[in-house]
Order: sequence, then C-alpha cells, then structure tokens
Amino acid sequence: MARKAAVDALTLFDSLVYTCQYRVSIDAPSDALAWVMQCRHALRDRIGRFECFYRLPGITLLETELPPEYESSLRDALERGAKGLGGFKLRLNGILHSDDRKRIYVGAEPMGALASVQQRLVDHVRANKRIRKLGVDAPQPMLLIAGPLKAAQFEQAWEMLAKRPTPVSAPFRTSP
Repeated sequence: MARKAAVDALTLFDSLVYTCQYRVSIDAPSDALAWVMQCRHALRDRIGRFECFYRLPGITLLETELPPEYESSLRDALERGAKGLGGFKLRLNGILHSDDRKRIYVGAEPMGALASVQQRLVDHVRANKRIRKLGVDAPQPMLLIAGPLKAAQFEQAWEMLAKRPTPVSAPFRTSP
C-alpha cells in the first residue's frame, strides 16, 4: 500500500487562509464615544495616521483572529461565559498612557470587576482547543484613544491630550 506524502510546514503556510478579527468590548456612553472620536480627529490632524483611528471606541476585553468557520464556536463560548453575569457600575476617569508609551487611553474603574468579566470570557473561549491554538488576546481593559504610536507621535499626542479635560467621568451601568 502506498504511503501518503507528508505535508511539510512550509506548504501549510504557503496557502492563503481567510480570517476575521473578532473583538469583544463594552460600549461606553455615547458622549464618551463622541469625545474619543473628536480626540482622534484632532490627533490625526496633528500627528498623522495611527492604527486605531477607524476602530469603533469601546473597552476591549478580548481579541482574536479566526477563520469564519470558527464564528459559531466563538459565539457559543462567549454566550456561556456571559451567562449569569450581571451589570455593574463603571467609571471612566482621566487620560492615561501605557508603560511602554505607545497607547493613550481613558482609564476605567473598577478594574477588579472588569478583570473578572474579562477572565471569565477568556476562559470560556480558550476552553475550545481549536480556538486556543490560534490564539486569544486579553488586552488590559481600556477605552483606547490612540495607539500603537511611534515615539515622536506619542510625545506630540501626550502633549496635546494630557491637559485636556475629560467629560466622561460620570459612572454608567453596564448591562449583562
């Protein structure tokens, strides 16, 4: 009986695979979203293009890039993870930047509540072995204004935004 030829790793990587980027986020109040978009437009005029300019603002809990056939598995895992979760009060406070000085964002509190919701969702998604192999990112929960930025862009952006008052400090309630 003839043996099947082994497929080497390079052959696997030569084929094109169509993927979709999935992002799970908490929507901030509309005034906060509008404020972030105003900041992004002002920043683009001052520092030029940056990666997250066209991304809809939200407090990102989970990101992954998967082939479309994984969508139903991802949705099922997220539904299981979100089942039984209640809403909680969330406060957006002040403009901050990441330690690596590449991202500028609005901070969110309480971090403990956000972290526990995020961990529960990530655990349920990573329970699927196929999705876990392809990777699931759990970024620090934040309302991203700009990022990732180059060093010169960051300095100009921080100079512009550090003094800017944030009209997004009122607490809002997340829904389950």
